[in-house]
Amino acid sequence: MPAHSPIDRPSPAPPKGAVDATATPTDPGKQSRVASHIPVVAAFDGYRAYAILGIVVFHLLDRSGVITVAGSNWFAWLIQGTLGQFVDILFIISGFVVFLPTVARHGEFGSVSSFAVRRAARLVPAYWAVLAILLVLIAVDPPIPFPGIGDIAIHAAYLQMPAEVFRNLVIGFGVDGPLWTLSLEVTFYFILPFVAAWYFRRPLVGLLIAAAITVVWHEALIHWSTTEALLGHPSPQASLRLEQTGYRQFPYFAFSFGAGMTGAWAYVRLRERHRPEQLARHVGWVQLVSFTSLAVFCYMLGSRAVDLGPAARNSPIIALGFTGSLTTLMVATALGPMRWQRPFAHPFARWLGDISYGMYLIHAVIVIYAFRLLFTPATPPPLRGDGSFGTFVGLVALVVPLTVLYGYVSGRYLEQPIRRWAQRFGRRQQDRAASTRAAAKVPTGG
Repeated sequence: MPAHSPIDRPSPAPPKGAVDATATPTDPGKQSRVASHIPVVAAFDGYRAYAILGIVVFHLLDRSGVITVAGSNWFAWLIQGTLGQFVDILFIISGFVVFLPTVARHGEFGSVSSFAVRRAARLVPAYWAVLAILLVLIAVDPPIPFPGIGDIAIHAAYLQMPAEVFRNLVIGFGVDGPLWTLSLEVTFYFILPFVAAWYFRRPLVGLLIAAAITVVWHEALIHWSTTEALLGHPSPQASLRLEQTGYRQFPYFAFSFGAGMTGAWAYVRLRERHRPEQLARHVGWVQLVSFTSLAVFCYMLGSRAVDLGPAARNSPIIALGFTGSLTTLMVATALGPMRWQRPFAHPFARWLGDISYGMYLIHAVIVIYAFRLLFTPATPPPLRGDGSFGTFVGLVALVVPLTVLYGYVSGRYLEQPIRRWAQRFGRRQQDRAASTRAAAKVPTGG
């Protein structure tokens, strides 16, 4: 593969000090893809790592009180317009990475059962482990009452966000709020097998449909009084719950997943149709335009988010423009020369990306308990810090190392062994299917 756009493959050790973007990966999922000649795009590992680190920093800025103290000045705009929107990167990456094998196989999705087992192995064990940790912590040192069996079952089944439409539910048991994104990820994985082959044939139409879903959902939130009437005028409490949970439902981010899928299609097609030097000549301009556009939308989002919170993304133009610019920049960078990818394709960044799922699952828990540790003398303890630099640095010093350590332990001793088993299961399923097809083609004698 050309050096301007690294894809994993077995290769000799790189020169001392070089960025080895083509080394055989240690992640079981990537190993399986390399063996099947499916691209593993190095830059996307770094994107995931930096996105989750950015989310951790955003929550630390919030819990330390820095965002509150900043008020509505330019610094608050910068935080809200950048770090405050990083969850979008995770959805784009999911769309890109999970759809990429279908594109590489020219529209063949493969075994649905194998896909389901691989995705379950990727998500479920580490997620259930964090839920168990949460329940133990709440039982031993409760910041909130112990959750009921119904709430536990809803979380275990990844039904937090659908359930929130029908009942009051405290996401993450009031301790691990970021778990809301897992419902959206699972919804995407459930839908993908039904649409993957069709989407491969019509990626631009699929993107337009995803955009239409997002626009309609956003418009329903903008014109909530009309939506409320269409819903039969629910009670004020139910109306407020429905409006607030609308910002975290799958349709609100449908365009993000679709943009990632179309980005995967564009990535493979461009590499098939154009020589490396052709891509290198043009991708720089695409990066410049998309980065400029992204900066404008970040400013618009940041200035609105200070006053509107999640509703800052309600404008369909801003929502689509931000996600479209971001996806274009991410794909263009992955297609560009190695010097532009170096911060994302560096082995350390990719290692962080490999352990980032556990980091994401646990970081909010560590933030809350680290904050309680720092402010134990206060009675009652404050919801946020005083916004000082010292408070923020103290939280960073406690939270970031523990978060990375947990991510490593979870990845090394829980996630990877189970995922290796899932990969072996998937290969056995494929071999059996191939044997069945071969047997069906053998003529029988008369």
